Amino acid sequence: MTIFGNGLIFLEGRFEDGLDLVVDNGRIADIIPRGTRKDGDFVDAKGSYIVPGFIDIHIHGSVGCDVMDARFDSLERIAAFLAKNGTTSFLATTMTLSADAIRSSIRAAADFMKRDRAAGAQCLGIHLEGPFLNPDAKGAHDAAYLAEPSVEGFNEIAGEDIDIIRLVTIAPELPGAAELTSYLRARGIKVSIGHTRADYDTACRAIDLGMDHTCHFYNAMTPFRHREPGVVGAVLDHGDNTIELISDLVHIHPAALRLAVKLKGCSSCALITDAMAAAGLGDGIYSLGGLDVHVEKGVARLKDGTLAGSTLTQGMALKNMVGIGVPLEDTITMLTSTPASIIGVSAFKGYLKAGYDADVVILDRDLSVASTYVKGIKQL
Repeated sequence: MTIFGNGLIFLEGRFEDGLDLVVDNGRIADIIPRGTRKDGDFVDAKGSYIVPGFIDIHIHGSVGCDVMDARFDSLERIAAFLAKNGTTSFLATTMTLSADAIRSSIRAAADFMKRDRAAGAQCLGIHLEGPFLNPDAKGAHDAAYLAEPSVEGFNEIAGEDIDIIRLVTIAPELPGAAELTSYLRARGIKVSIGHTRADYDTACRAIDLGMDHTCHFYNAMTPFRHREPGVVGAVLDHGDNTIELISDLVHIHPAALRLAVKLKGCSSCALITDAMAAAGLGDGIYSLGGLDVHVEKGVARLKDGTLAGSTLTQGMALKNMVGIGVPLEDTITMLTSTPASIIGVSAFKGYLKAGYDADVVILDRDLSVASTYVKGIKQL
């Protein structure tokens, strides 16, 4: 048994003092008045913050590794890096390559999820980003492998591992998008609008159909204009959908970040990294989805200047959001309970509650990640 105490504990969207968090067998056993129990190992937060582990629903890689490597050791290294930066669970996010290559990466993730490991963040499934994207909004995806959405094409990619796919990004204006969306929603898979040139009306119809999430909001989509609100306008005009935000202060201007949170609310915004292999490493040339990515001063771009993922961590995202004026409580929510809800794991992830997985992060007063626990096991 482990007791986390002497800190401010984040409960239901706010910090509470005078309490201890009791962890037993990888789960949160109880939250009790401070000092009530003394029969376990004590973790002293030293007056700092005790918060749920962060959840990244859109990450491609880190420390020189990529989900598309389709290798257990690559996923293991990614998971270890994430845990050291406060992320306790994640969706392994694919890129646009051949159907065989994507299927291999999904198979590797399925194998990774089945093995018992004591180290690293927990993989909760797959975010399929591509190949069902608009070539005119492809970003860092390889146009040679883009495809129109279809049930047959999806099943070819998913193979026998459809049960671990939690999120699929689709450009809603493409032929077949509506049919594939209905098929995925019937199987409990979240569908995301992304890499799209849809107009406002098309995006609104897609949201009503069930594409109620948005991949890296603002980026690779039609912007808001006063006579043509675009995808951005459609998403902001609908209150019942959710969005991803990359808060590296490169992908999105601070004012646009604040506006998105103000209009959507923290319960509808998930802070993601969209990190690629260069995260955790220095500047240089890396690969993302088979394309060369040049990283300079921590910013990842293709040779033509197109942004190609990020080198962000969720620990950095937290500091950035608070630094631009977003309340700490809202920021923690966007890193924890909101992404948990989006991918359907909020019954056991994203909160500090009795019965939940003991994914716990201790933040110093300067908001640096001091220590991370995944299912009660210390990672940092």
